[in-house]
Parts: sequence; C-alpha cells; structure tokens
Amino acid sequence: MTKINCQLCGGLTHSIQLHLAEAHPGMTLSEYQSLYPEAEVLSEMAKEQIQRKKNELERINMASSATVTSIVAHLAPEKVAMSKAFGLRKSKAALSSSGKEIMIESFRRSGEFADLIPDIDENYIYQIDLLKNVLMGLEENIPVLLWGHAGVGKSTLYEQVCARTNRPYMRVQHTANVEESHIVGQTLANEKGTYFEPGPLALAMKHGWVYNADEYDFAHASITAVYQPVLEGKSLVIKEAPPEWRVVKPHRNFRFVATGNTNGSGDESGLYSGTNMGNAANYSRFGITDHVQYMGKKQEAAVVAAQGDIDLDDAKLLVEFAGKIRDAFSSSQMSSTIGPRELIYAAKLGLRKGSWRRGVELAFINRMGLVDREVATGIAQRVFDETSTVTYSDEEEIES
Repeated sequence: MTKINCQLCGGLTHSIQLHLAEAHPGMTLSEYQSLYPEAEVLSEMAKEQIQRKKNELERINMASSATVTSIVAHLAPEKVAMSKAFGLRKSKAALSSSGKEIMIESFRRSGEFADLIPDIDENYIYQIDLLKNVLMGLEENIPVLLWGHAGVGKSTLYEQVCARTNRPYMRVQHTANVEESHIVGQTLANEKGTYFEPGPLALAMKHGWVYNADEYDFAHASITAVYQPVLEGKSLVIKEAPPEWRVVKPHRNFRFVATGNTNGSGDESGLYSGTNMGNAANYSRFGITDHVQYMGKKQEAAVVAAQGDIDLDDAKLLVEFAGKIRDAFSSSQMSSTIGPRELIYAAKLGLRKGSWRRGVELAFINRMGLVDREVATGIAQRVFDETSTVTYSDEEEIES
C-alpha cells in the first residue's frame, strides 16, 4: 500500500513517528505535527494494522472479563430455598422448625469445571433428614461420613446434592491397592522427561470441589493418615512435589465427605470383608457421622417404582420380599441381606422376564450360598406366589 512523505526530507514511510526516530532523532512527533498540522502521520496500511490490533485487544479483554465473571459467578453462591432446589414441593419436612423455607447455597452451573457437576436424577427420592445433615456439613464446611449397608444410596446422595447445588464432585474409591501417590499425586515420565501429576485430592483442594472418599473403611492407614490434616481444614503437604504443588491450601469451596459400610469400629455383620478397623482419632475428625438405614417401606417402594419403571403396587411386593429377607438376616437365619440396588435390578429384570420371582433370583438369590439360597427361595415363593403373570414392558422379553 502507498507510503506517505516526510515533510522534512521527502522520505517515504508508513509511520512518521518511526521515521523520525530513525532519520530525525532530534524531533518528536508532537513537534512535527505542530510544524505540519495538515500532514499525514500514518499510511492507510499502518492505520489498518493499528485498528486490527485494537480489535484483537478488545476481543481478548472481553474474553478475559467473561472468564473472570464466569469464575466469580461460580465461586460466589446464591441463596435458594431447599424445597425448590431439590424439587420437594414445600414438603413440611423440608421446612425449618418454625415452618419457614430453609435457604441453602447454590452455585451457577458454569465455570471451568462444570463437566464435574453430576447430572440431576429426577427420579431420586430423598430422605429429608439425611439430606439436611449433608447440606449442613457442606454449608458449615464440616466433614461428613455416611455409613451403612451397600446399596442404601450413600454416594448417590452426595452426588445428587452436588448436582442440585452445582458443586463439582470427585468420587475416589478406596481399595487395598490404593497408595498415597494415587491420592496426592506422583512424578511420572514421558518422552520429554519427568513431570508431576497432581492427584484427585490435590486437585479438589486447589479448585474447590467436593471430594468423596468412597469406601473409607477400605482405605489403608497410610491413606487415612494423609487425610487427617485435611479433615482439620489444614493444607495438604506433598513433599516430593514441585514448588507450585508442594503446599496445597484448601479452596474456600473445597469439602471433604466420605462413605463406608462401617463406622470404623469393624464389621459386625460379616458381610464386608476387607474393611478395616479405623483409627479413632482419625474418625473423630468427621464432624458429622450418620448411619444410613434402609428407607421406610413407602419411600423404598417409590424409589423402586421410579428407578425400575414399574407400577407402585408391584414395587411394594418387591419391598415386602426385601423386608422379610432383612428380618431373616437380623434373626441370623441368613448371612446376607438385600438393598434397594438389588430391588431396582429385580424390578427391571422381572418386568422383562414376566416374573418378579425370576427377577429377584437373577438380581439377588443366585449369588447366595446354599443355605441362604434355600431361605430366600422359600420367602420368594411365599411373597410372590405367581405363575409368571407379570405385565410385560413395551420391549419384548429377552430370553435367558
């Protein structure tokens, strides 16, 4: 594109300011403009380049502002009614003792870690008192431990609370093979050399996620020892980490929750081999410990009906079977018991097979030992007393 002339020497340039700096260092742009007020100081090409840079800078600034706004919006919770957030339709149990709405913290479903926010399960049915206790722990930043039989919905409750309040959620399951490095992070190597890979606990603490230490009573003592200062609200120290990860301070939105089949005092039922006797000092750092019991019959039937997509009357029949199994377990007639998870499977399978009895056989009875299987089969015969007359689902039965 055409350059412009310098009025001092006639030289051609796209920018008089740059030309002055090179050819006439003793003169400033202001002095030049005062001598030649009508003269151009930028060529058309220079003007276009400057405008493009301005537009790009504005775009970057707007994007940065939007990012900051998004992050701040996510970090700063708003107060919403618990009944509205959890779809409880102003149930009396969801109100305070004075009959007022309980206001809870809810974040916006946005931000860098929105993909860690669980999906809402519209069919999930809450035990209101248990829900209140978990919310209290999250609101007051008090570590929560939920323990009880398998399948009673301990982890699912945490998940759905995070889904309804838009909190990023990280669930870490513990086994005998889980090591400290799997939790806090470790140094790895690739073709470029070594690098530090932060673990889920370090990431949750740094970014403000809800960290669920699932199957806490399966964790080795070396792991629960790592959790101890974290449960006290203190920083996580990773000795082998680089400086930026060596001391991880807990983010203001970080929360620590856990589940277990026992409360750390050992397995009295004999059902959960592999669980450990916990250190009392460690378990004392959970400010809230709640024993998750089986749901009431009405509530459990509603859950089985919703999750299994069957009629409520059929779900009640399955719950009746479960109640008799649990009674047999409590009276030591059986060494195993049944939870809502198995009932939901039995509902889905029974619907497809045209037989609730066949459903509970596939979902529960067939994995029993000989004695337990005989007891459970007798209960199923008495409860269902059927000749395979269950109404089929829209899909045809899939034969075994």
